[in-house]
This record gives sequence, C-alpha cells and structure tokens, in this order.
Amino acid sequence: MKDSRSEILYIGKAKILRNRVRSYFQNSRILHPRTKIFLSKVCDIKFLTTKTEAEALILESNFIKKHQPRYNVLLKDDKHYPYLRLTTQEKFPRLEVVRRVRKDKATYFGPYTMVKEVRETIRLIYKIFPLRQSKDKLNGEHVRRPCLNYQMGRCLAPCAGEVSSAEYKAVVEDVKLFLKGKNASLLKKLKVGMESSAEEMRYEEAAVFRDKIQAVQTVLDKQKIISTSLQDQDVIAYCSEKDQAMAQVLIIRYGKMLSEKIFKLKSHNEVEENEILSSFLKQYYAEEVALPTEILLPHSIEDSALIIDWLSKKKGAQVRLETPVIGKKRDLVKMAEENARFAMRMERDKGDVGTRSLEELQTALGLNHFPEVIEGFDLSNISGNHAVGSMVAFENGLPEKSKYRRYKIATVKGIDDYAMLREVMTRRYRRLLEEDSSLPNLVLIDGGRGHLNSGCEVLDALGLLDRIDLACIAKGKYRNNLDTDEVYLAHKKEPVLFKENSPSRFLMQRIRDEAHRFAISYHRRLRSKETLSSPLENISGIGKKRRLQLLKEFGSLENIRNASVKELTALPGITSSLAKRLRKYDGESN
Repeated sequence: MKDSRSEILYIGKAKILRNRVRSYFQNSRILHPRTKIFLSKVCDIKFLTTKTEAEALILESNFIKKHQPRYNVLLKDDKHYPYLRLTTQEKFPRLEVVRRVRKDKATYFGPYTMVKEVRETIRLIYKIFPLRQSKDKLNGEHVRRPCLNYQMGRCLAPCAGEVSSAEYKAVVEDVKLFLKGKNASLLKKLKVGMESSAEEMRYEEAAVFRDKIQAVQTVLDKQKIISTSLQDQDVIAYCSEKDQAMAQVLIIRYGKMLSEKIFKLKSHNEVEENEILSSFLKQYYAEEVALPTEILLPHSIEDSALIIDWLSKKKGAQVRLETPVIGKKRDLVKMAEENARFAMRMERDKGDVGTRSLEELQTALGLNHFPEVIEGFDLSNISGNHAVGSMVAFENGLPEKSKYRRYKIATVKGIDDYAMLREVMTRRYRRLLEEDSSLPNLVLIDGGRGHLNSGCEVLDALGLLDRIDLACIAKGKYRNNLDTDEVYLAHKKEPVLFKENSPSRFLMQRIRDEAHRFAISYHRRLRSKETLSSPLENISGIGKKRRLQLLKEFGSLENIRNASVKELTALPGITSSLAKRLRKYDGESN
C-alpha cells in the first residue's frame, strides 16, 4: 500500500488477496485510530503474484527489510553479528571472522554477540588445535618455510608440505566438534587418543592430548547445561508496550546456552501479538543461516505450517515450532520473557531520560518545534586544504548513524568557514526538499554568531526558516572548560548559558563532539590518502602491479629515476619508451 507520494506504507501477503484488502475497508469493522490514519493515506495498492505461499513469505520478508514500511512491524536492530568462517571449501581450511554468510561451501558458526567473544574463541582454538593461521591459498605444495607456530607445536605447517590432507582433515573435524559445542564427544575422542598414545609409549604425544583435554574441560566447566534435550534450540519471547517491542532470542546448542540477542521492534498498539511474533520470525530467520532443530515460542502463530516448511527447506532438515505449556521448555520461554521485559524497562527508562532532555532543551532555547530530530554540522580543514563538512543526526536524543552524511567542499577555495558551511547546508536541505523527505526539527552548528548568520541565510533562501529551528554552540571564554559553552540563537542577542549538570547541555555537547569526530575522521582519511599516494601513479602505463614491482626492485623513487634504460627494461612489462618517461619524471608532470 502506497500514499500519494508513492511511499510504501505497508507490505503484507495473503492467500486470498481480495479478502485481505477488503477487511481493512469494511464499515462494520472497528478500527484503531492509528489504523484509520494509515488507511486515510492509502492512495494506491500494488500487488505481485507468486506460485507458492512460501515464495510469498520470503518475498514479504525481503521487501519489508528493504523498504522499512512505516506501518509494518520492523526489526530495527540491523547489525550484522560476527560469525566464524571455517574455509572447508579449501584443501587446508583456516578460521576467520566475517559479518556476512555467503553460499561459498564454507562452514559457518555463530552468530556471536560480540567480536571480543569471537576473538577469544579463536585464541582458544589455536591453543588447542594445530590449525593454520596463514592466509595463503594452499593446494598441498610447498609455498614457504615452516613458521614459529610450527616450531611451537601450534601448527602442522601445511604451507611447507609437512602434513597430509587426511591428517589435517582430522584436526578440522575436531575443531568442528568444538565449535558446535559437542565437547563431550570431543573429550571422548581426545581421551581415546591419549590412551592409545600412552599404550604405544608415545608419551610426548600423550602429553599433548592431555593438555588438550584439560583446555576443553575448562571450557566445558564454564558452560552451564540449561537443557537436557541436548539439541539445538532457539528460544524466542518478546515484550510489547505502546509502539515498541523487545524480542529476546536465547541460542542453545547441544543443551548449552551459547549466547543471547535482544532486538528492538517497531510495532503499533493495534497490531496483534500473532503478527508481531510472525513478523519477527520471518525477518530474523531471513538472515540467519545456522538454524536450530527446534524453536520455542511463547504462543502459537497462524502461519506456523508455512514458516516450518520454509525453515525446513532452508536448513535441509526438519525444523519444529513448539509452544510449551509446562516443563523445562516452558521455563526456558519464561526466562526469555523475563529478559525481554527487563530490556524493555531499560529502554523505556532511557527514553524517558531522553525525552526530559529534549523538553528541557526546547524550553531553555525557546524553540518553536520539539527537537525530536536534531542534525549537527561541523567543518574540518587545514588552511583550506582537504576541506570537508559533516552532518550527524540524532533522533530522540540518540545518534542515528545510518543518516550521517559527509561532504567534500567543492566550491570554496581558501579559508572561508562561513562559505563552506553555506555550501554544505545548501546541499543537504536542497536535496531533502527535492526528494520531499522529512526535515529535522533543530539544526545545531559548531560555531559562533557568524556561523549562525550563515546558517540563517541558507534556511531563509530555501524557505525553511520557519520550519526548522537553528542554534550554534561555541566554546566560551575558557575554551577547554565545557562549563563555559555558549549557545547562540537568531532571536536572542545574548548567548544562552546552561546549568552545570544540565542534561540538555550534555546532549548538545555530545552532538557537537560527534559532528566534530565525523568531520575530522573524513578529513584525515583524505589527507592520509594523498600522503600515501605515489608520484608513479601519475605516469601513464604504470599500474599498481608495475608500481610495486619497480619499488621492490629499486627501493625508492630516486633510484628509479637514476636507473638506466637497460636496467628498467630488464623488468617484465617495462618498454624502452616507458623507461624513458620514468627517468624524466620529476613528480610534477608526465
């Protein structure tokens, strides 16, 4: 469903589309006020037919994630959690941390909630198992000498041809058991190896097995068995309040809880619990690769059969949806529900603090609009060189990093901060007007009275002076003392000063500092890029490969210029004409 501007308001699926659409427009149906508002905006309905319900389900999930319709239940936490990737498509696999799962025949483990957790797991694996750490592409041939890890007994040196594919594969299988949480099976296997080595009087080898057993046992002792079923489970519960919900996922593998994840959901008061849970399942498992055998839910959903069929095909094995009423499985669901409620309380408390800060800010500055959306601007340059501007966005007092923007100054030469600011703000708000996008309530600039006047000029020229509040925050008399920060407003001659522990002052300082950080990081990147660039890049016929080849052979630009034509043409791909250009090149022209 779309509005008059062709903006997508809602995406849904139905077996009988006519009945689904008609249900929204029946006079006899009592609708929630918010739903009435939503329906009043609908000007167009587009539809797409599919061959099966499963295809419709997948398409619905993908479209919701892509378009983020305002009136759908939305999974707001779009972070890509880290995975461990075991490159089992290679002859001698290795481990690496990735954020996305690809169809590349590798084996993935996760997701993990924190990168720190992943790094610790990798460190432990390298300590227990002699897995290679190099990134070389190996096919069994000797490509380098054995490294220090081989000398320490922490690698089998496949890069040096010191181990067969079969021997290395046995190590990889142990790593898989460890990462799957099947440590009991791994322990049993290691104990057999230790006893066998001891019987054959290979005591050094038996000692290695012993150390591995101790390390795995340490991990096993830290893990709490919370399920006696010893199977892969996801436990899902949520807490809904007003227009927001918190979903909790407990990830249990082989009876042990490996991790937990919390997600923010955007919902509406009138949305049924069935739809909230169903929407979450479809959006969450659309990205998830490591599917469990069993998913425990707080209540049943209407399209459970369809979702089961979809997940089972995706996993390549049967997946069950279960709504436990009694027993230990019900206790797990209750645990997830309690965690979701706690997360909701924390989020609500945080929101209350943010709202109070914004209310205080509106009162203190005498703003015409409640500052729900604030955009902060800053500039960064050195004597006019590599001049850039930044824009950061805060919604309800919190940063919205997906809406951050950076600008390379294009029209201003030399040092003119006011002109740079005018360029950046003009580009920003002219584009929003052209795209008919929503505008901020408050614009906050890092600067003084002059910057304020420049900002007012831009907003006035675009006809936005009455639609957007404008303020500047500047360092006061003592620049290193945050207590002396001053805020300038167009309708006030004197700057506004805030109390020492004012939450609204802290908010403005945070926005100012974030805009400064974003601007200076971009400026440094541009400066660094120029510093690291080589003059050889300006010579036609010299690409990256030849540039590296020349520097490796001659050591420096000076040595390249001093080399003879014969010495230069001795390198593959260097012709006599190219050699002459290299000798003549002075760094300024070709």
